[in-house]
Amino acid sequence: MSGQPGRNILEIRNLSAGYRTSAFSLKGERGFSPVLSDINLDIKRDEFFGILGGSGSGKTTLAKAVLGLLPHTGSISLAGSVQAVFQDPLSALDPRHTVGFTVAEPLVVRKKLSRSERERLVDEMLEKVGLDSSYKKRLPAELSGGQRQRVCIAAALVTEPKLLVADEAISSLDVSVGAQILNLFCELHEQMEFAMMFITHNLDVAYYLCSRVAVMHKGRIVESGDIERVYSHPQDSYTRQLLGLM
Repeated sequence: MSGQPGRNILEIRNLSAGYRTSAFSLKGERGFSPVLSDINLDIKRDEFFGILGGSGSGKTTLAKAVLGLLPHTGSISLAGSVQAVFQDPLSALDPRHTVGFTVAEPLVVRKKLSRSERERLVDEMLEKVGLDSSYKKRLPAELSGGQRQRVCIAAALVTEPKLLVADEAISSLDVSVGAQILNLFCELHEQMEFAMMFITHNLDVAYYLCSRVAVMHKGRIVESGDIERVYSHPQDSYTRQLLGLM
């Protein structure tokens, strides 16, 4: 994809990345397991973009590279800040910290605000995700799975990042709660200005939420484009397999 200066929040060019292994070579160097190969994509400002693929396709590795958690070759250009929401909200939350502490912590780290200003922003963000201020004193163990994910979303968006990376953010939730979280993303998108890289194995979910999608298989993008076209007229055999057309 060609870059469009000023319109893209994220531009990835010729990205390759992988993981160090525990094995050592004869030269005494640690081994390397490549995962991503020559990834190119753009995400526009305010766009919900889907990254689709099955287990082992490289989706999460791409997310980690974008978040700065993996070394890589090629380039990743971000026009703004980035935050993340992960698959399992229980493991993402510190069990010792209250909801109020969790949502306020990014503000303490990133912005010089008074305590009262932080409290106000936390209350406003909790309300946006469907939780009132009474939840501030609760611990993760006192919340349902859907409520925990709402807290994670609140903590991710309270600093108003320009890009949200959501890695299988509903896959650990039951169907009805997952649908509520998808609707919440849509509601928040109407209230706040942010783009999202939404990572999923489910093309139906991507169709509901995203305007464009890239399909990944074995560390490569095998198909990308407008979600209507990819969903209705898939060109790659792997995309058709994900749709159950083979």
